[in-house]
Amino acid sequence: MRHTLALAAIVLPAHVYALAGARDSPDRGAVEGFKDDRFKCELPPVVDPSSDGLPAARDVFSGKEALKLQVERHSAIVSIPTVSYDDNGEPLEDPRWEVFFTLHEKLESLYPNVHRRMARETVNTLGLLYTIKGSDSSLKPLLLTAHQDVVPATSESAWSYPPFSGHFDGTWLWGRGAYDDKNSLTALLSALEELLGNPGWEPTRTIILAFGFDEECSGRRGAGTIGPHLENLYGRNSMVMILDEGSTGMDLVGNDTLYALPSVMEKGHVDIWIELHVNGGHSSMPFPHTGIGIMAEIVTQLEAHPWEPEVIEGSPIHKHYMCQAVYSPESAPNITRLVREGDLKSLAKELVTLDRSTHYRLQTSQAVDYFQGGVKINAMPEYIKIGVNHRIAPQDSIPAVKANILKQIKPIVNKFSLAVRAFDGEEQYPDFGLSEKVGDGVVNTMYDVEYNGTLVLTSSQETLAAPVSPTTGLVWDLFSGTIQHSFAFDGGKVVPVGELMTGNTDTRHYLGLTPNIYRWIPMQQGHAINPHTIDERVKMEDHLAVVRFYYDLIRNFDASKVGPTADSLKVGEL
Repeated sequence: MRHTLALAAIVLPAHVYALAGARDSPDRGAVEGFKDDRFKCELPPVVDPSSDGLPAARDVFSGKEALKLQVERHSAIVSIPTVSYDDNGEPLEDPRWEVFFTLHEKLESLYPNVHRRMARETVNTLGLLYTIKGSDSSLKPLLLTAHQDVVPATSESAWSYPPFSGHFDGTWLWGRGAYDDKNSLTALLSALEELLGNPGWEPTRTIILAFGFDEECSGRRGAGTIGPHLENLYGRNSMVMILDEGSTGMDLVGNDTLYALPSVMEKGHVDIWIELHVNGGHSSMPFPHTGIGIMAEIVTQLEAHPWEPEVIEGSPIHKHYMCQAVYSPESAPNITRLVREGDLKSLAKELVTLDRSTHYRLQTSQAVDYFQGGVKINAMPEYIKIGVNHRIAPQDSIPAVKANILKQIKPIVNKFSLAVRAFDGEEQYPDFGLSEKVGDGVVNTMYDVEYNGTLVLTSSQETLAAPVSPTTGLVWDLFSGTIQHSFAFDGGKVVPVGELMTGNTDTRHYLGLTPNIYRWIPMQQGHAINPHTIDERVKMEDHLAVVRFYYDLIRNFDASKVGPTADSLKVGEL
């Protein structure tokens, strides 16, 4: 006898269905403050630090001896496997943190001037805070940051050189963290080591270095404790500027225009976790779909429905290409035409064809990065879990992401008669009631199939898009002017313009310290590659250029009287 199994569907409250349509009509509140009719991509003056009488950066950090020293430093730091794991316990409780003490000892031996003249403080055991007090307490401190930790190096046999060897091949230094983010850490300490080795240099402005230790796991224990500690010491809005890591770097267009692209904002972030509890059994008598098969359909459904790209008027990426239309109009004529015509819809379609980085600065990303299921080859799994990472573009929102997940899983829920518990107790959906079922769809089999499945949806690491940092005013002018000086080249122009960070950094924990937050490692695209994957590496000549920039930046801010000015407080609301 052939049986028909009626499948159940979740019934969502009406307000949830309305929210599920947010991808088509998103809440635009997150993009208020972008539009700026005054923006003309005008460059502030170049700022040369030479008036302080110190040796020029190029004289100190160029040549074979400088390269050799920097390779020794960076290789030693990269060789220490300071991996942070998603399931780490607390410092002093989880032995996997102990390797960080080895790094701290190495830093002391590599940078004696820093450790002799700067006060070093540990925050939450492993966070490092270095401070040298300036002679003028009325000037806001300059905060420069990096993180000590790296992601795990899986598939070690696939690496060209062992991931924690710090191997230098004459051009590239290879290893996990060579780019992300020990590149910044080594360079910052090296710049200050040189400055502090000059006994006549006494800073006017307080300089602070902050090194978190779990940025790759959201920074809760590291920067998440350093940020409040600094607020307790100095107060809110107490820093003149914060510079942290960033991925947009520099882009040479047409051999005569170098675009410096510090990120002035970060996308939002939320991880969605989907757990399936389902009947198991012996695999010699399987259901038509095991729990892994059901979850695979959910993954397929999600990946078949990506988010839409959009260029928002006045957004950082829009301003970037406005500047390109001014200074390099012939490099990409079609982009220049679309910018000048104001056809942002067509511009978005054009830009997403350039590369992945540009693509995902325009749209919310979703990546299924975690899949757990099955314990034995002859047993159908009873528990399967996936994690979907989202980096949320300014035109979208965390509620819209949650609603979209529910919208996309509905056909699979109906097909397999699954019960759903979604985001119980979370603020975004405090009144969800998803256990009610109605018949909706059928599957014909020769026998009864009882999956008895329940999906449980939760979220973690909810982070709103960061506020937009200023690209006008005294602080930006000093920052931009330093960039133009440090990377000046014959016959060309350096154009600093703000951009958007596709990932998230430790700056999420420092937002109360200043509106002037920039995320940037000054390296040309392609000269530091493969973060978070096999064969991560950095060109050491370019790394030296990073050291030269930090050296100039510290000197320029130390010589400047910029501080608590009205100009420095203008922030775009998100």
